[in-house]
Amino acid sequence: MSHLKHSELRNGIWSGQLKGAADAPNVIATYQGVEIAGISVTPLADGLWSLKLPLPLEMLSDGFHSCLISLATGEKTGDFTVIAGEILAGDLRAEIAQLRAELDLLKTVVRRELAQV
Repeated sequence: MSHLKHSELRNGIWSGQLKGAADAPNVIATYQGVEIAGISVTPLADGLWSLKLPLPLEMLSDGFHSCLISLATGEKTGDFTVIAGEILAGDLRAEIAQLRAELDLLKTVVRRELAQV
């Protein structure tokens, strides 16, 4: 059984490592059910392979975009998701607002304790 580990996403190229395949694996990447062309598989060590996948421009747009990585045998080795745009900004604003509220509560408690000393 093969295991996929994400390495990085840089300049539109996703990189990962595939562990467990003895021979050069026939790797397939799909986005919305369509195979993505251009994946490269390079040996790193015995049973360890480097994968590089140029992402289609459609994946680099607002929203959630998932890519499935599998072997030609049908074995799913992993997946990754790209999240971008306004959909992400709303989540970050909510998280920051919650952190500010918690900080205000902490300041109130500390001031109360210091006033009693």
